[in-house]
Amino acid sequence: MKNLKSCLKVKTVKFRIPRYCVCPFCGIKQRFKKEKEHYKIVKDINVDKELILKIRIVYAKCLNPNCKKSCFRLPTPGIEKYQRATIRLIKESSNSLIDDLSTTRRVAKRLKRIFNTTGSKSTVDRWKHKLADKFDIKEIISKLEFSGILCLDEFKARAIKIYNLIATDALKNRILYIHPLEFAKFKGAGTPPRGSIESELWKLKELGINPWAVIVDLLAAYPKQIRKVWPNVIIQYDHFHVMQVIFKYFKNAILDFRKNLKEEIFKDYKRELWEKKWFLLSNMDNWSDSNHKEMQELIEVYQGTIIEEILIFKEQIRLILQEATSKEEAYYLRDELFKQTFWRNSYHLTKIIQFLMSPKFEYMITYLEYPLVPRAGNSETLIRTWRQMEKVRYGFKTLKGQLNHLKLFQINRYLNGEIYSLHENLF
Repeated sequence: MKNLKSCLKVKTVKFRIPRYCVCPFCGIKQRFKKEKEHYKIVKDINVDKELILKIRIVYAKCLNPNCKKSCFRLPTPGIEKYQRATIRLIKESSNSLIDDLSTTRRVAKRLKRIFNTTGSKSTVDRWKHKLADKFDIKEIISKLEFSGILCLDEFKARAIKIYNLIATDALKNRILYIHPLEFAKFKGAGTPPRGSIESELWKLKELGINPWAVIVDLLAAYPKQIRKVWPNVIIQYDHFHVMQVIFKYFKNAILDFRKNLKEEIFKDYKRELWEKKWFLLSNMDNWSDSNHKEMQELIEVYQGTIIEEILIFKEQIRLILQEATSKEEAYYLRDELFKQTFWRNSYHLTKIIQFLMSPKFEYMITYLEYPLVPRAGNSETLIRTWRQMEKVRYGFKTLKGQLNHLKLFQINRYLNGEIYSLHENLF
């Protein structure tokens, strides 16, 4: 018995009883009159040794004769109703899941190892969901103070294997909302139905997200569906996705040229092209002196081939999409490139020209007309951040679990937990 007392600390907690209280059933403020009380054992955090709190639970008698209940329980500061743990213990376990990208099993072991308390992995998971259920996603989004520039993208969820639409704040680099696209089990490289995109956009509007500019990938359905929900919005195609398409054709052109070097004497050239394919497409502004010298040697070797044409073509693309200072200049540079003939013998370079001459080009250079609109969004970076959270838990098994994790992530990462102090009455 002596050893048990030395390793266990029991602390009795009695909160101050107010002079007046409000009945939660009839809503009438009345003078406090005690009905009954009992004590409840609750786990808490303690670094030195295991701590058990003995909490006094007090019931007040309702003085309203018309009330359906004869008595009601007074709220206990720091203790949630029906829980056997303090609020700070619940918050600590939930914060560990979110901020440390940890799992419920690891958090349960950490509670035992560091804070001298217990909690199984199912208990930790239950605490997390009960905490998240107290907050509404619409209220959280309003607290994030949306900048007005929305970025939309799609990604395939890890566990449920369907495509999700992710909405982010392009200026503040924040995730606003993630939700699966309806009927989105499309195969291969297909695209989600237009109706599912429109319904998700209406859902974003219901959540209070009303942008004046939207940055999207090259999905053909976006412009028309966006105009249905926000008629006067400005649309910009994400520069990352535009260059992704162009560089795909560049890479395929290099690989096709390499594939045609079939004779044995070209073996070293094939290996060199494979090793240097991304260097050939890299930005010249970031090259060092040694890189310039290396590129000069490559130009001398591959002079008069598709490799030289790709290097010339790449610089022309950079002038159009990165150096142009107005939409008129961008259109002029594009048309001048179209008039040239060196690219016409290459299938891949011809596809790039067709891409630039399409109606999509208008949305590629919107940022030149509206300087406040960035030419690129942040969706890919935030998708990688979200995938890290998916990875440690092998994907979110349910949509509710995904939404709850997003809510706690927004509260901890973007709001620094300030929303907790605004909702003390929930605990």
